[in-house]
Amino acid sequence: MDRQYTIVAVSSPPGRSARGLIRLSGDAAFAILAQLTPTPAPPPRQIGVARLRDPSLPVLTAVFPAPNSYTGQDVAELQLPGHPALLDRVIRAALRAGARPAEAGEFTFRAYTAGRLDLTRAEGIAATIHAVSDGQLAAAAHLRDGELARFAAERVETLGRLLALVEAGIDFVDQEDVVPIAPPVLARKLAEEQAALAALLGRSRSWGAIEALPRVVLVGPPSAGKSTLFNTLLGRTRAVIDAAPGTTRDVLEEPLTLAASDRSSEGEVMLVDLAGLDPADAGLDRDIQERARRAIRQADLVLLTGPTGTSFPDDLHAPATLRVVTKHDLANETTDEPIDTVRVSAIHGLGIDELRDAVARRLSNRAVSVRGELLALQPRHESALRRAGEYLGEALAWVDPEAHALGDIELVAGALRAGLDELAGLGGELTPDDVIGKVFSTFCVGK
Repeated sequence: MDRQYTIVAVSSPPGRSARGLIRLSGDAAFAILAQLTPTPAPPPRQIGVARLRDPSLPVLTAVFPAPNSYTGQDVAELQLPGHPALLDRVIRAALRAGARPAEAGEFTFRAYTAGRLDLTRAEGIAATIHAVSDGQLAAAAHLRDGELARFAAERVETLGRLLALVEAGIDFVDQEDVVPIAPPVLARKLAEEQAALAALLGRSRSWGAIEALPRVVLVGPPSAGKSTLFNTLLGRTRAVIDAAPGTTRDVLEEPLTLAASDRSSEGEVMLVDLAGLDPADAGLDRDIQERARRAIRQADLVLLTGPTGTSFPDDLHAPATLRVVTKHDLANETTDEPIDTVRVSAIHGLGIDELRDAVARRLSNRAVSVRGELLALQPRHESALRRAGEYLGEALAWVDPEAHALGDIELVAGALRAGLDELAGLGGELTPDDVIGKVFSTFCVGK
């Protein structure tokens, strides 16, 4: 990713839209914008109205001079109708004017190399792009807003000062009256930093837990009301509903937010709608039924869904179940059902809140928080924090808090330096190029 070239890309999502965004970054960004539209550029960081040379269409433009731009370079943006053919035509005109197509993540990579953001914030941007649930968005916001970066920077600053004092003591190892930092003070400081790392790890969760939402699967015979209930719980029409049996032919999955009755907490699960369980003789029906049963085996909670008196197969192999009586508004009588049965009418909204509460209780604290109180750590973050804590523990083990001066000063300095390097690597300092490459390879073009 060579910074000497001016790069261009479509920065809006792919496909048709009311408005698309084309972004340029580099020393020639403003000159290329002037070739695309004869209208003078607006003042920095303001929106201006212009007209393209070819085709002659009105567009909106904005310029962001270096170094106060996202990439730290001159940045120009064009907003125009989001037709793919039109966007491609303007991109080709920018290439003829001297731009180069941007690589995946190159805009954010330039921001990183310009010091506009650190590596953890860049990972937060990538996580935001790929988020598919509210929980993932909340977790990505922590990284993007720099919470981990600030924590690491504070530790690096403190440990850097301690290391400087420890290494200063090496020069005076033969002079007992010169002690840059007393062992009791160093031991206390190291213990505090080690405790801070342990506390962060204790109040954090792994990114894998964010991605692996607990799966709540709707199971029942055809026309049992599963898809209607699925849509009602989501609050929008996601599954096609029809009176004819077998409308649902595939596995539908959507994140569902479960809020406590007092709104004190919110958790997210993956709600799954299946084809109705039915004997399958051959062909497509057999594949559909096998896919449904596979989803049941992977479920954290199965909602046995159907009107009063519905029977369910004995071979579901579900880890946990909850009986949900559907179409309760049409029932003339109540038959014997399990004690914790929830009766609902999805069309009329009856029992929906009770069902949400019941699912939340069954899943206990396994639902992924969408409030973002906890910091989500990607594997390299967690590994670096744990290794840093281990190095601090090693340094602490070499310190005798009762001594007048440090005895194994080189060993203390070596362990302290190793822990410092781990924490500095979180933000991209002292980080191998292959790690940086992996981070930016997860981006899409135009970001």
